[in-house]
Amino acid sequence: MDPIPDSVRRFVLTSIPSVPHLETLMLLWREQERAFPVEEIAGRLYVSANLAKTLAEELVQAELLASEDAGTRYRARTEPAELRALLEELDRTYARQVRAVAELIHGNLGRKAQSFANAFYWRKP
Repeated sequence: MDPIPDSVRRFVLTSIPSVPHLETLMLLWREQERAFPVEEIAGRLYVSANLAKTLAEELVQAELLASEDAGTRYRARTEPAELRALLEELDRTYARQVRAVAELIHGNLGRKAQSFANAFYWRKP
């Protein structure tokens, strides 16, 4: 199996907080010619409309999606060119290595949780 490209690895570790975020982004990326209503995102991802809205809004804040119609419809951003190239590479990588990319995300979540927990670990002076 090919390794995950460094650019994709960095992007996933810094910009994709969970697999549902990635699935939302890839769904809209793969059909970038149209804007998706929240209800369709929810139905296609098998999540609640509230969760779909939250995921989409967080991706808007990360400047990966664009919001339309007062936040009722979303589409993938395709500009700047660097973002477009990165999302194309992410799409190719995710299509070939679903498990490896998901494990990368889950491993990152574990490290973040452990780091947070360690902040509260009592240490003797």
